Amino acid sequence: MPSMAMTLCWPGNLSLRVSNLSSDQHNQDLSRTIASTATLKLAQIPASNLLYTPIEERFERLTRLARQVLRLRVAAVTLVSPDKQWFKSVSGWSVLELPREDGLCAWTLREGRMTVIEDTAKDPRTAEHSLVQGGPHFRFYAGAPLYETDDSIIGTFCVLDDRPHQLTDVALQSFKDLAALVQNEIYADRLSSAHTALTNKLGVARREAMMDPLTRLWNRRGAMVMLKEAFAAADQNDFPTAIALLDLDNFKRVNDTYGHQIGDELLRRLGSRLVSSVRGDDVTCRIGGDEFLLLMTDTNERMAAQVSERVRRAITESPIPTRQGNIPMSLSVGFTVRQPKEQITLDELLDKADRGLMKSKSDGRNLVRGNH
Repeated sequence: MPSMAMTLCWPGNLSLRVSNLSSDQHNQDLSRTIASTATLKLAQIPASNLLYTPIEERFERLTRLARQVLRLRVAAVTLVSPDKQWFKSVSGWSVLELPREDGLCAWTLREGRMTVIEDTAKDPRTAEHSLVQGGPHFRFYAGAPLYETDDSIIGTFCVLDDRPHQLTDVALQSFKDLAALVQNEIYADRLSSAHTALTNKLGVARREAMMDPLTRLWNRRGAMVMLKEAFAAADQNDFPTAIALLDLDNFKRVNDTYGHQIGDELLRRLGSRLVSSVRGDDVTCRIGGDEFLLLMTDTNERMAAQVSERVRRAITESPIPTRQGNIPMSLSVGFTVRQPKEQITLDELLDKADRGLMKSKSDGRNLVRGNH
């Protein structure tokens, strides 16, 4: 096959060299400010701080788009540690992490260049690979390396399918463009993000302990830490903070009817839908089996009601797709608002939101109720 070399340019004049390429809701929610490489270096916020952080819509959107545009089974954004390949976002495959050498991205990471394998069963690098010989039986792979500000490789953007493919020139360019967008998001401005405020203070091991492995959201422990950090920032900057408790209506029926595996699949998909329906700086956590918490910084009562209602509609208005078909679900929501420097404990605030949730259920479920 012919080979070629090209250069893709990222913000801050960082360039990615690709050689020997095989031929083979709201407008403000979508807006992003791209920080320059120099700014990120000065701020000492390495992109690798994304490792073991919750799912974010900016990456979820790109993996969904990649599957749709390229018409392939799986698209993923992965990050690597010395021994693991961790999936920051993955669409079409239920996986959280793999041993670093067990992923199909090993050659992209090792060689530091875009890799396209049109038929993994016929390529000597992958023919005997466990992901090819066994489930999910991947037969096509394309991956592009992702870079840290010091030019070191920190992960990949990749697409996979269970059938061989030969990418057209248009499809190959689309893949490059999507890889460039993912790289842009790696350098995106996270200086004011609530997620960044927490990850900057926590090492990878603590972040991992604060994540829910099923939904890839903050778990209850992470939620409590996040709430304390948010209240401290709110007191310092004099703005209100809202929290909402979300409970799936009659979720037990899903487990009883379809089994726990389908219930888990539904929760994973629901977590992703929640993240896609809130604002960029809102924080979504899974605090129990079918219970979620939403933290909304700099949010008054009116805004909290609007965001909560948008979340409720996002779950209610279209069924959740699963292997057993589309399952309709509804959501009951209770919220409350903490004023800056308000003398109220975290437990008291959660109790107020919970009373709002109980009112939603007693009024008929699938409702949003505030508690002042």
